[in-house]
Amino acid sequence: MFFREKFTKSGRVLKLIESYRDSASVPRHRTVASLGNAPLDPSDWGDVSKAVEDILYGRAELLPRELSEGQRQWVDRITRQVGSENKWHPFVSTGEKPELIDGVLADKVTHTDTAELGTVLVGWESWKRLGMPEFLHGLGFNRDQSLSAAVSVINRLVDPCSEHSLLEWYRRTGLPELMGNALRGAGDDRFYRVSDKLLTHSKEIEQHLRQRQMDLFKLERTVLLYDLTNTHFEGLCAQNPKAKRGKNKQKRTDCPQIVVGMVFDQYGFEMAHKIFEGNQHDSKSLVEMVNELNASVTPGLDKPLVIMDAGIATADNLALLREHGFGYLVNDTRVQRKSYLEYFRQEDEFSIIPGRPDKPPVMVRSMDDPLAEGTQTTNERVLLCKSAQRGDKEDAILSNAEKRFLQAVEKLATRIEKGQLKEKSKIERAIGRLSAQHPRVNRFYTISLEEDGQAPQLKWQRNDGMFDEATELCGCYVLRTDDQSHNEYDLWRLYITLTKAEDGFKSLKTDLGLRPNRHHKEERVDGHVFICILAYHLLRNILWTLEQQNDNRNWESLKRILGTHCYTTIMLPTQDGQTHRIRKAGQPEECQKAIYQAMDISS
Repeated sequence: MFFREKFTKSGRVLKLIESYRDSASVPRHRTVASLGNAPLDPSDWGDVSKAVEDILYGRAELLPRELSEGQRQWVDRITRQVGSENKWHPFVSTGEKPELIDGVLADKVTHTDTAELGTVLVGWESWKRLGMPEFLHGLGFNRDQSLSAAVSVINRLVDPCSEHSLLEWYRRTGLPELMGNALRGAGDDRFYRVSDKLLTHSKEIEQHLRQRQMDLFKLERTVLLYDLTNTHFEGLCAQNPKAKRGKNKQKRTDCPQIVVGMVFDQYGFEMAHKIFEGNQHDSKSLVEMVNELNASVTPGLDKPLVIMDAGIATADNLALLREHGFGYLVNDTRVQRKSYLEYFRQEDEFSIIPGRPDKPPVMVRSMDDPLAEGTQTTNERVLLCKSAQRGDKEDAILSNAEKRFLQAVEKLATRIEKGQLKEKSKIERAIGRLSAQHPRVNRFYTISLEEDGQAPQLKWQRNDGMFDEATELCGCYVLRTDDQSHNEYDLWRLYITLTKAEDGFKSLKTDLGLRPNRHHKEERVDGHVFICILAYHLLRNILWTLEQQNDNRNWESLKRILGTHCYTTIMLPTQDGQTHRIRKAGQPEECQKAIYQAMDISS
């Protein structure tokens, strides 16, 4: 075997050629693999072609050939391509290709070029079920761009990696067989270009997916969930005006970040998204997000109820929702709940939410807002909620925070007693730092510095009344709504669907590799976020399909099961010296078959 370059109108093509003699002993050439514009150095052609020939014919090397790391990578890539295309077969001197193989040397049967199939098969079938190939074609994507988009999104779903590694990952999976081996070329810049093109059409694609998911599952969308998250960068991101340092939920205040606002329906499907600057406060995002909320409304139906968390639910934002015809159900801030303490104490006015026999009880009370009398301009009511489980959790958090605070105070007092801190100004600064480091409990304590002509002493005292009120409110929270069509039990259940948004963000960050974001340019950062969101559509489509079959496993569990279903090339050496190579998918196990059957995938 040897390499040959061919130049056509579309550019350079590198081919691996085999020389042989036919049945009439006439010298012939045939193509083993067409590698496109592969950047294989001509100095490596001889070693790589001989190594590939030995592997394809199953020949043992008397003196093992010393190959560089780069040469070995090319040998693996070419043998995988030959196996996946299944066009080349070892030459048989009789000119006949036997259909049934006799005389197989069973003790020498082996396999090679194993590629993961199960996870990418599920991803590819979901991509097609959502009608993405046809829709992208309608947007002007050619076949190569459409397949590159599918590879980018399915990679996010299965094994997130950088664009530089995508081609290598693609070749090591079953996607080449599933896609008909149609993706050619060697450059990874194709994935950057397709990211830009997807971002250009993001609005149309999101609208298509909203409608497609609704049509597939007959969804009735009566609720929209709005929440925000952030994703930080590795690097300065000086070229991205949105990259700012701000409050980071992972405590990565050393990194610039962006904020992503997303709208979900009550089933957890993504409806719309928008990217904000990293230092923007949550409450300011809704003004820019209203158009996306309006775009999420199904034409001809009433506008759904919008559910948001406390950080977004300012009075101005609620007025904005009313102005655009949306109802709302929101959580008040922790500071506001203490205004309702006397109403939380009226235990007889609360009732337990029914239908939760195996879960800790939650008690609710619906009432007109007693604090808004004379000022209320809307038909608004509040829902007071008391959760025993949440109360235990908040009480433990407060107790641990107080313990850490007191340890820090005692440590500072010891330093002062030993004379390690003498100047009053330094001691006061230390007290200020200590208070800032413990915001949860410092409001309950008064710290003072006493000086009676002797060494200064640190004194502290707890306000037991304030502390008891705080512990009494553990597990209590206030929901606010202008909806009059649901009872207090249904309203609480609707609010709990906000966990769907939290689950969605968790999937984006963990399963789909939303963070950290390793891009620097604004359009590439936005493209990365959008590709992760497209992967989330595949993920939610898969999980919702299985949930309808009472299969509630998470994606991590499903990947572990599907990951063992593979493609492989079986090598069958025969007694006449020939080696037959058969590229086959493995027989799925019963647990894998159950997943395929639930998703209507032919195994």
